[in-house]
Amino acid sequence: MAGGKLSPRQKMINMMYLVLMALLALNVSKEILKSFHLFELSFNNAAISIDAKNKATINALEKSNDEKPLKTKPYIERARKAQKISSDFNTYVDQLIVKIEGLYGGAEARNEEGEMLAADQMEKHANLFVNEGEGKIFQDKINSTREALLNIVKPDPTDTAFNIKNNDVYNNVLASCQLWAKEPTSGKGNWVSQNLEHVPASGVMAVLSRIKNDAKSLEANILEQLASRIDATDYKFDKLEAKVLAKSNYVMQGENYEADILLVASDSKSDPQIMVNGKSINVSGGVGKYTEGASGIGIKTFAGKIIVNGPEGAQEFNFSDEFTVFKPAATIAATEMNLLYKGIDNPMSISVPGFAASEVKISAPGLRLTSLGGGKYNAKVPSSTSKEVTITASITRDGKSKVVGSQKFRVRSLPQPTAQLGGIPNDGLPKGKSAVSAQSSIIASMGAGFAYNLNYRVKGFRLIMAYKRKPPAIANSSSGSLTSQMKSMIKSASSGDRILIEGIKAKETKYGFEANLSPIIISIK
Repeated sequence: MAGGKLSPRQKMINMMYLVLMALLALNVSKEILKSFHLFELSFNNAAISIDAKNKATINALEKSNDEKPLKTKPYIERARKAQKISSDFNTYVDQLIVKIEGLYGGAEARNEEGEMLAADQMEKHANLFVNEGEGKIFQDKINSTREALLNIVKPDPTDTAFNIKNNDVYNNVLASCQLWAKEPTSGKGNWVSQNLEHVPASGVMAVLSRIKNDAKSLEANILEQLASRIDATDYKFDKLEAKVLAKSNYVMQGENYEADILLVASDSKSDPQIMVNGKSINVSGGVGKYTEGASGIGIKTFAGKIIVNGPEGAQEFNFSDEFTVFKPAATIAATEMNLLYKGIDNPMSISVPGFAASEVKISAPGLRLTSLGGGKYNAKVPSSTSKEVTITASITRDGKSKVVGSQKFRVRSLPQPTAQLGGIPNDGLPKGKSAVSAQSSIIASMGAGFAYNLNYRVKGFRLIMAYKRKPPAIANSSSGSLTSQMKSMIKSASSGDRILIEGIKAKETKYGFEANLSPIIISIK
């Protein structure tokens, strides 16, 4: 009884009770009866101190309820319930004391020192407790009161504001609880017999006073626990920092920079466990350090939780966020060469720094624009398109579309390819007979400086050999190759003769364009 988590006062009371029980086992003498009376007075004086303590705790709860009612409400309600249960029980015990006093002459039947005149009597109260059954009623009342008070500090999953989530508080209160009319496991008789029936009247008075104190002490313990739990789950922080949490550090012209500015509290002496995508990250001074390689273009998301060992044990706080990966790019363009050709594929690259290609919408009226992925496009210009087109890029943010750039392009028809005899340039300069004779075909091309790779193939031509001293000779070919007749004609040429190649027809192998090429005129040196 004197062990466990008890206050010094409670240990003293319990020791007194042990002495009381020992005295009851002895022959009752005047000195022992006197001791019973002294025990009764001590218990009553102790009750005054406990009542004062309980009143102070209730007053503190009332003040807290005035200052922070939402937080205090579940605790003060339970405190008031504990107060009523204890009060009802003690009222019952007081009535029982009056009833026993009445059996022996009432409150007036005491001497000047307050001792009962019938202090050594047993028969009347024994009859009350045993024959009339009041003892069993008293025993049940003790145990039901004990159970009702202990239930107040049990976890309540239906009340989310009540922060007692496990049985730790209940077990602590239970360990120091002395209010219990438990049936004995040894000795003769039951609890009523051992504690009430065979005890003199003055001893019963001391027992009843002690049981009242046990109820008051249990009430006091419960009130203290409830008062201490109001701020029990408040986390303690020792470090305050101003933080700017920007919606984005990349702001387009014309948009607003948005940020939340707040005071962030942390505990520099305790590092929580921080998990990101299922893996722990380094934490220093209460702050997690998260690093992730920026691979792949587009929006990247991450999520995790912060695990804090709080007053109620480990608690988890979930979070999620995202960031955008974009490829650094410099825009370098020859401003006078913004030219698109009709009828062919015009490869283009369109991007908006800070945004993935999937987030960029392209508008190009008058063009057939096909996305090839990764910001690459192919522009096809129909023959009906006017001399100029505009390509516009826009992005969608917060449900609103915003134009972020546009570019005008000139539209032109493809230039005609030029023809030449083999590797001999068609530059109008005289050529040696041996160089001319070594060629075997007519070639059509866009020239080495043309930006697009177009492949023209000659489908036919006519060769006229204009001799200086004899009539001209004419030969035709249905391909790009010189016929044997044409080769003979060239070999028979002399200095001053001219070769005229005309009627040259060519076709582009990819797009099927047909072209009539300018003639080739070669003078033999």
